[in-house]
Amino acid sequence: MEKRKRRKGVFIDLRTDFGFKHCLGSESPMRSFLNAILSDDYGKIRSVKFENVEIPPEKKDSRGVTFDLRCQTDDGTEILVEIQNYAQKLFKTRANYYLCRLMDRHIRQGFRWNDGKDIPRMLGIFIMGKPMKGLNKLVTRTAEFDMDSCTEFWDRMRKYYIALNYFGQDGESGLHTMRDIWISIVKNIGIMKEIDPYVLEVADEGLLELIEKARVSALTPEEYARYEAELKIISEEGSAEAYGYDRGFYHHAVKTARTMLAANKFSMEDIILCSGLTEAEIEDLKENKIKDLY
Repeated sequence: MEKRKRRKGVFIDLRTDFGFKHCLGSESPMRSFLNAILSDDYGKIRSVKFENVEIPPEKKDSRGVTFDLRCQTDDGTEILVEIQNYAQKLFKTRANYYLCRLMDRHIRQGFRWNDGKDIPRMLGIFIMGKPMKGLNKLVTRTAEFDMDSCTEFWDRMRKYYIALNYFGQDGESGLHTMRDIWISIVKNIGIMKEIDPYVLEVADEGLLELIEKARVSALTPEEYARYEAELKIISEEGSAEAYGYDRGFYHHAVKTARTMLAANKFSMEDIILCSGLTEAEIEDLKENKIKDLY
């Protein structure tokens, strides 16, 4: 009998396309995730329908599963949601494009301008594994605002950027809420040996289902081969350097922070905003724990 290949890790890394789709590609885990992120703004989501799932072409430089979802809240409000788990160049522009494309697709499916009913709210949830300028906290929410009154001008389109690099580095992140727990799972489950007992105690049905689906031991040989191939891509992108910092961006961020520190006139908040580094990384710079990459 053929000896079974030794498998790496206990749980699947959700940063891989395979892991993200395999673990979140069914209604119960996805509904649990969306409620953790959106319930404070929109109430409880009771149903999730997968309208479209896009998988990138099989090219070394193409990653990022996209889910298009149609959701209903407890009060019957319909919400269209797009989720993507990988940041690309010019991603703020791309994020707007993805939501405009979602709106166009909905209109083409039979939306009538003259029936007096507006289009459903469209939300984008973008999970960022790498630092990005302008995203200087764990969750950044954006909408269309009147620039003078600072009031929301149009409520049909909002974007949620989840910057994983900030989780656990702001001095406040912890497993206090379901949002914290879910973000911790998305970021860290691939390196976990076991699940925190508190998480298992408070987890709902959807999160428990995801945890079981994420067990490497439950994968078929074919599934594991696909997953292992994607892990190699993650590694080549530099996952050993704080979950995949882009070398060019990171070099520029370090250089910017060093310059501002040397000037001795900028606050920590200003340095974080301009460099995109976390406070912990800037403290390491002060102590010369971070070296230039080039």
